Amino acid sequence: MATIYDVAKKAGVSKTLVSRVLNNQPGVGLESRTRIVEAMQELHYKPNTLARSLVLQRTNLVGMILDSLTEPYFFDVIKGVEDTVEENGFRVIFCSGRNDRREKETYIDFFSNGTTDGAIIYGSDLDDADLIRRRAQMDFPFVVVENEVEDANVNNVLIDNTYGSKLIVDHLVERGCKRIMHVTGAKGTKAALRRWQGYLVSMEHHGLKKYQSVIECDEFGIETGYEAVRRFLKEHDGRGLPDAIYFGADNTAVGGMMALEEKGIRIPEDIRIAGFDDDKRWDMDKSVKKLTTIRQPLYEVGAKAVEILLGQIRDPESPRQKIIMKPELVVGETT
Repeated sequence: MATIYDVAKKAGVSKTLVSRVLNNQPGVGLESRTRIVEAMQELHYKPNTLARSLVLQRTNLVGMILDSLTEPYFFDVIKGVEDTVEENGFRVIFCSGRNDRREKETYIDFFSNGTTDGAIIYGSDLDDADLIRRRAQMDFPFVVVENEVEDANVNNVLIDNTYGSKLIVDHLVERGCKRIMHVTGAKGTKAALRRWQGYLVSMEHHGLKKYQSVIECDEFGIETGYEAVRRFLKEHDGRGLPDAIYFGADNTAVGGMMALEEKGIRIPEDIRIAGFDDDKRWDMDKSVKKLTTIRQPLYEVGAKAVEILLGQIRDPESPRQKIIMKPELVVGETT
């Protein structure tokens, strides 16, 4: 295996000049630089990444922790991260926190012990607040996506979930709905909480009372939505239906629609349905009506998180940033 000394000998230059070319430093003439690059190619020279990281105190690696690596919802975020990392000459390691705070702690310890230059933490579990507060005291660069801890000075990239709920309620009111019920998502997450709060504020803005009750769910999911609506219909014996149901997530809405259709309740003729997330998996299922929903700029969220992270890696003294991105309404067949 060729070494830096072999490259220097073949190019007829000093090891110092080869090192400057490898680290993209000034002080190397065009002719010498050309000879060095050609020598590297001829010798198939590969620089020792570990040695370079020790010298430069930089690994050119970043880590990212998500709650799941198999959930299609995250794919656009992952793509945004991958593209932006690659454009900047870095690489990324993805890990699944599996909605487990201790698992996330383990990965952050792994990333911050010199394995990477910084990390992105994606997720909005309320239980992660203490973890984020403690990490805010470290020098290790990181960005929190979708979880806002008001008393922690951290880099934040957020979706305006409250605004997303406003768009949904405004749309349903424009369709003539007054009795609008809300079925929450995972109530242990900041995202679900903000969507719920947005629903309440928007209903009040339109002079509407929250419809009878808000159904709280422990998690996002098809079965969760199905059971929530099935129980509601049983308790009310099919009478006094709302004009519309706004679900905190698309998959919860799909489950809710199944329960309604089982009882012969037509969508949107008898009741209008809206979700949140613009979950693309349901576009492939022709048996499910295209949902009216909220589309989040997930690719842009991933890209912006990387931009902020790399900015702090390059300048550790730079002030922390908080970016809030607006979602958009997508009108489907259910309203």
